[in-house]
Amino acid sequence: MYEVEVKAQLKNRKEVMKKLQGLGCKFGKVLHQIDHIFIPEGLPFPPPIGTPVLRMRKQGKKYFFTLKISQNNRTDSIEREIEITEGEKMIEILKLLKWQETILVDKKRIKTNFKDMEIVLDDVKDLGEFIEVEKIVTHADKEYRKKIQEGFYVFLEKIGIPKEDHVIDGKYDIMLHEIHRKLGVK
Repeated sequence: MYEVEVKAQLKNRKEVMKKLQGLGCKFGKVLHQIDHIFIPEGLPFPPPIGTPVLRMRKQGKKYFFTLKISQNNRTDSIEREIEITEGEKMIEILKLLKWQETILVDKKRIKTNFKDMEIVLDDVKDLGEFIEVEKIVTHADKEYRKKIQEGFYVFLEKIGIPKEDHVIDGKYDIMLHEIHRKLGVK
């Protein structure tokens, strides 16, 4: 399975929510997610495309362990995810296995669905607000997945998110890393 997504800055949250509700979208409750991101020891951050990245997500009292391997770009990934009961122990295990923790991503997320797309509105600590449109596909053809991403960008423009707000190849951990690097934060 492949997770295909696009992301954009969300500068007009209320307007976008209103447009989505006008399309029949209903939003779930706000989720607080804290993501611990790990890459193989010794690699630079961000790692090269094709490198396995592990994420331990805490969402309320639940933990989700995810493997992502980027394909065409960082927003087209092989993804496998399982729920586990002892997330903190899994973080310890990853460190003992010499996986290096990189960035902590702390966000508030609200989800909805439209047709075959999952749409999430995120408020990311130290980054601001974003919208993601994504879906899971089984098709291995890279060009097919690129076309899906192009369709997502068209959809974003239809709901009032201009092209200049699109974040190409953007991942929160990489964006936070860049901010920390510029500020000299380790």
